[in-house]
Amino acid sequence: MKKTIFYSLLVILVISCSVQAKTADKGKPEWLQNPKSVYPENRYLTAIGEGDTRSAAEDMAAGNLSKIFESEVSADQTVSERYYELISSEESEYEQQTDITKNITVRSRQKLFNIQFAESYTDNMGRVHVLAYIDRLRTAGIYEEKIDNNSMKVNSFLSQAEKSSDILKKYACYSAARVISKQNETLLQQLTIISPSSREIIQLPYNSHDILKSYQHAAENIKFVVEITNDPDNKVTILVKEILTDMGFVVGKPPVLIANGSLVINSTDLNRQDLKFVRYELQLELSDNKNNSLITISDKGREGHVSENEAKARAIMTIENKIKVDLKKKLNEYFDRMVS
Repeated sequence: MKKTIFYSLLVILVISCSVQAKTADKGKPEWLQNPKSVYPENRYLTAIGEGDTRSAAEDMAAGNLSKIFESEVSADQTVSERYYELISSEESEYEQQTDITKNITVRSRQKLFNIQFAESYTDNMGRVHVLAYIDRLRTAGIYEEKIDNNSMKVNSFLSQAEKSSDILKKYACYSAARVISKQNETLLQQLTIISPSSREIIQLPYNSHDILKSYQHAAENIKFVVEITNDPDNKVTILVKEILTDMGFVVGKPPVLIANGSLVINSTDLNRQDLKFVRYELQLELSDNKNNSLITISDKGREGHVSENEAKARAIMTIENKIKVDLKKKLNEYFDRMVS
């Protein structure tokens, strides 16, 4: 008898849960249950996200939308940052751009234009659901205009480079042209996914390979020297040379760029019997052959370890990290200001 009652209750519970589930499904909007029925695939790209708030759900939806592009579209974060700095004053007001890099969970480098969001839906658990979509036709028009504007900018930089007799200005123009042309490559890759037919009719009015060769040739004409005093084992000197060489510049004379600097590392007593400390200070300046200061990097602090030699080694590592972060970034910013 007890078993009969138990099984009866179990059947009632299962039926009740089933009814509740069906009722809950009926309350869901159609775009959540079957997105393509509301947003046909031939007209829209769609993705759904959920979160504790509408904002979180939108971030996730936009991130999921970006995943459609990730396997086929490469995006260089440094190039993207420089690109938006170069054209920041010319952004059109109507463009709706979503920078997916803000979404820590997704970790995408895609920057997509004209992302829209459907109405939100909150389920019985309090989770918010949002559908992100891109209208293929309208967004293709935005991409075509942006690519066209970028192309005109590229040709303008190329023209300035050919007319300039200043070695650094010539390099800056070719560098800027290369950055924008690389961004155009990313936009074209995205457009291929958004609207393949729109991509097929676009012909760029420049040759990306020729831009790269001109950029490399301009960099090779920039010779540099590095002179840093009190540099133990020349570690900092070698690092600066490596970074400048990586940018395409060449060690040699007469120099176009001069990197002058100094290191000061002294022991200091912080009354810690178990550790030895040193204070360090870096001063580094990059100037041109007319004694114009281009960028400066400075840093100071202290490091400790079980021995003074180890403390000095840690100080050198800290200084090296500072240079790795700042030198190339600041120098690119200087060149970009020359053409903006």
